Amino acid sequence: MSISSIGSGFTQTYALLQTASEEKALNEQAKEISEENASGKNSGMGTDILSLLSQVPKGEDKTLSFQDVEDYREKLGKQWDILVMADLEALGVDITKEMPMSYDMDTGKVTVAQGTADKATIDKYFEDNPDMVEQFYDIVQLGKLTATADSKLSQGQMVQNLQLESIAWWYEDNQDVKSWFDGGGMLALQGESTSYTGLNLFV
Repeated sequence: MSISSIGSGFTQTYALLQTASEEKALNEQAKEISEENASGKNSGMGTDILSLLSQVPKGEDKTLSFQDVEDYREKLGKQWDILVMADLEALGVDITKEMPMSYDMDTGKVTVAQGTADKATIDKYFEDNPDMVEQFYDIVQLGKLTATADSKLSQGQMVQNLQLESIAWWYEDNQDVKSWFDGGGMLALQGESTSYTGLNLFV
């Protein structure tokens, strides 16, 4: 017959209660963070990056490379150019002229620079097509990601397959958190080539 002291039993019980209390506190904290994220109060930079990267098609092994992100940005940009140029041409806009388009973080709007021909028509087009504005925003932000990778990684590192979270962590570690999504961005488009002639990162 084994005998355990009262003190020993009390210590074990206290340890169990303390563990249960800590677990409850952690669960409550996790729930609070989850609710804040869902309501948009505390999305965080990492969440923003993961949201962007989740759009990039992954291979069968569910991994990505930095080059995959760049290739996707380029493809998305060209598709966007083709659609927008076709729409603007149908509205009577002279698409052979350069159109510097910028995204304003404060207003969430895409507009063309002052002095651009058909400015009123172009600005109205984006007001009427919020889906094109969202795509413009994604293209600009993906451009910031890929520009960072291109400036800091070797070609071998660019094509190395990694888990999506690993790529997101790398970007987070190599960006200024305070300015990551500040300042909007600009694309200078011109006519029939439907390709980028410039990308102003504003970072």
